[in-house]
Amino acid sequence: MKLSSNYNFKKIQIDDKNKFTIYGDNLEESTQIIKWLFDFNSDRMKFIGVEYASLSEYIYKYDIDEETYYFVAKAYYRNGKLPYDVRHVIKELDKPDAVVYSNENDKVLMGFETTSTTMAGNATWQRSGRIINFLEGGIPFGFLAYFSKNDKSDKNINKKPRIPSALFVLMFIMLSLKYHTPALVGFFEHPDKAQNIDKLNPNIDWREPIFKYLLSLILKENGENHLKKCYFNMKNYYFNPEKHKFTISEFGSKTLSYVKDENFEEKIISDMRNNINTPFYKEEDMFFPWAPKKISGQIKKLFPDIKFYQISKNCKAGITFETEKLVDKLNEGKKEYVEDNLNNIKEPTIIIPIKLTKMDKKSGNIIPTDDPYNGEIPAFANIYLQSFPNANVILMLCDHTNNNEYIVEAAKGRKVYKSIDKYANLVIDLDLNLFSHEAENSRVENKSKYENQFTTEDDVTSFFGTILLNENIVPSFINPPCGSWSDIHLYPTDKYYYYNRNDDRGDIAFFDSSDQTYYFGESKKDYKTLALTLSDEYRKTKNLSEIVLKELNYKYPAKLFAIFKGSSEEAKKILENSNFDFVVTVDDTDEVTLEIIGRQ
Repeated sequence: MKLSSNYNFKKIQIDDKNKFTIYGDNLEESTQIIKWLFDFNSDRMKFIGVEYASLSEYIYKYDIDEETYYFVAKAYYRNGKLPYDVRHVIKELDKPDAVVYSNENDKVLMGFETTSTTMAGNATWQRSGRIINFLEGGIPFGFLAYFSKNDKSDKNINKKPRIPSALFVLMFIMLSLKYHTPALVGFFEHPDKAQNIDKLNPNIDWREPIFKYLLSLILKENGENHLKKCYFNMKNYYFNPEKHKFTISEFGSKTLSYVKDENFEEKIISDMRNNINTPFYKEEDMFFPWAPKKISGQIKKLFPDIKFYQISKNCKAGITFETEKLVDKLNEGKKEYVEDNLNNIKEPTIIIPIKLTKMDKKSGNIIPTDDPYNGEIPAFANIYLQSFPNANVILMLCDHTNNNEYIVEAAKGRKVYKSIDKYANLVIDLDLNLFSHEAENSRVENKSKYENQFTTEDDVTSFFGTILLNENIVPSFINPPCGSWSDIHLYPTDKYYYYNRNDDRGDIAFFDSSDQTYYFGESKKDYKTLALTLSDEYRKTKNLSEIVLKELNYKYPAKLFAIFKGSSEEAKKILENSNFDFVVTVDDTDEVTLEIIGRQ
């Protein structure tokens, strides 16, 4: 194996000059942002090396314009108190995958969401609250996802890869105008060519101008040329000649005039700079009748004389310009005046269907749910508010009945309630009952959530990942994945194996070309955690090895290992009580270390 038996790194501390910390949902996502920043700016950035402050804090050093810059990968938690601006931007509605923070200037520069999940169905909207958190504070945001990807939840034997919805991409243009801040989409092709159906964007990687723009923020340069390229890509998503018919079908022929403008890229940047929010829609542009799935018939029965519209053919939320008639209906049988909850009955009203419960497939029980509604509420509210900024927002509960008396107040401890509290003027159900939407304490969080310091399985796995990359070994799979499931790249081939959402997963898989051997590992935070479930951890690792070896026709030998934070003595106990071929220990007591212990 290419890895040596021991790695020792002196712990280092650096001051704040040219220091940028990337706080991530986990360390893998933090380091991914740093890697992409370098990949798309390798003409200006020269990689110097990686050093360590601990098992959970990696310092990537680069030379830029003959100065040394430090990019520190950290997780949101376990590393001491977060900077005020970072903590507040991630707790407002929901936290994104990564936050880029300038230590020298005490400023959040940009937020990122990265997903390997298929952009279809519920997954499309559930992350929207994270984006809007940043834009409200004037902080740019980049959303990175595949142009197309297989939907593992689709049981159709003839399923095709799915692409992001046209309305989702348009939302980023709308948000850019509404908040006068860049909201950028970064689509790119899946490395498995079998999953790429978007032939209208061949060999175009939308991430490149986004990361060039990020570098301009870091270096305090004018990045408008990179922004123009970002918005050109987004415009082309609609007006590429081969997509024109689809665009008209989805939005109509007259409603995207702002995006159609020949100078759209220059215009939107100018409008953002000058705080101009040009409405995308007027009342007369709304011609798609609102037909929400499953409840369309009920809406017609409840409000037979009220006209509702939707902003595009596939928009889940609706809008009416007959708010006074709607209020009259809602007032029937009520002791209070419904309109007292609204902004203005002379303004239009947005209605967003939501649920607060779902059926748990394993237990068969009804359980609370946040996703995707904690994202759908801010997404659809903002899509309409961009054009109708004074509109009222009504949420319609579709899972409440008078029999179970499910009340909105029960959601106060969950993130969906932050969205309800922030956006809803009124919450009703399909029986037109009224519910509270206020939760003053929904954003209060415990200090210990951020400040307690301890080693996690994520730290152990991610640290091992940096060792692999130092040895120029690209993992076939490393957990945690950046999504609900992940793809195993079956090196040294171009094939892939796709984990399902509920598959029993191992943690690490990599192919070492130096000895033509596959290695499979299970990671745990410490000896005790590993020892308690040792046989089960070996079974999961063995299963992962069987999956990969079978896909490769058993062409390569395999070795299995466990990795945890601990001592060589504890490693020997694991070897005595398991069938692992070797054990890897990591530590950061005096130095940051990794040691490989094999059988005698």
